[in-house]
Amino acid sequence: MTKNIRYMMFSAVLLSMTVQTQAELVGLDDQELGAVDGEGIGFILEDFAFEAGTDVASGNKLDISGIKNKSGQDVVLSVSQFYIAGSGSSRGANVIGNPVNLGRLLYPYNLELVDGDAIGIAGKAVFEYSAPHRNIGSLSGTDSMLVVATEARSGATGERVDRVTGIDTSVLNSGAAELADFGIRYDLNVAGSQAQSLEGHAQGVAIDGSYIRLWGENNEMVGNLAFKVFASDLTFYACDSDGNNCGQDVHFQNFVLENELGWGEKQPVTFEVDASGNFTIEVGSIAGHCSAVNPTGGCTDLEGQDYYRDFYDNGPRADIHIGNVSVGGANFGSATIANMQIQYLRATSHDLGAP
Repeated sequence: MTKNIRYMMFSAVLLSMTVQTQAELVGLDDQELGAVDGEGIGFILEDFAFEAGTDVASGNKLDISGIKNKSGQDVVLSVSQFYIAGSGSSRGANVIGNPVNLGRLLYPYNLELVDGDAIGIAGKAVFEYSAPHRNIGSLSGTDSMLVVATEARSGATGERVDRVTGIDTSVLNSGAAELADFGIRYDLNVAGSQAQSLEGHAQGVAIDGSYIRLWGENNEMVGNLAFKVFASDLTFYACDSDGNNCGQDVHFQNFVLENELGWGEKQPVTFEVDASGNFTIEVGSIAGHCSAVNPTGGCTDLEGQDYYRDFYDNGPRADIHIGNVSVGGANFGSATIANMQIQYLRATSHDLGAP
């Protein structure tokens, strides 16, 4: 499938939910129009800053209600601040006038239909929303941010991560001017009284190589997801009802998440909403691919053995690394979760007031 993607460039600054945009419209001649096939669109955000909910007293916030605590009291969770800015945002104190570039013309964010035959989803047109990327490979290959030492995977032909020896941010498309700061503040109201505020701030964030892919199967929406996130600094803490007297910081430095959910059509992720409005996400089971097993449960047919060998060698996986964890200024060193694969997962929401 050939693709002709038209790119749009935006220059925007947003203040208290007010949007100002600048865009250039360029005329196309007949030959250029004839080459447009409508398959997708690429876009970037240049000189972009966003800030909402900084004036809590004026009611400029988003309330999430309908929640009750174990005592039956009404609980309202208010998003009273949310921001996106360039580096040096000082936890949301320096947002407007401190913009960031998200994507660039060579590496835009893409919204398109892709040929499923090329990504393990035969005979399907797949909707894809993807962040910029320039390197292609497995999570343990050339596009991984993690510099690792490996060891042979027991009982299979592949290798697995033994330990993380460093972080290589050069594989990211995002340069220094494209690493964003994000932050959010939640205020907790219990039975009509302001109780507590919770804050989270992220600095130097890139999501290069992440994507969401969706298609239809048996009257259901299914898909694959990939999250590839780097943050130089993550900070979380709680404060009193007016945002003061904050507790000790929980601080992560050099946070890396490289995670895939779903494996083409071999292990799709299903998204559903039931009649009560609750949401379910299910990562398909890999069980049932053996037509014959031995007394200990091992797969004896060659086709089944090939499937499971392929899954454990090349299937989706999750690697998480934190360069240093600190709480209240006390350092606890690095932490790593590597080679995690999901054989089956089902997660559902439910009404907190229901039995």
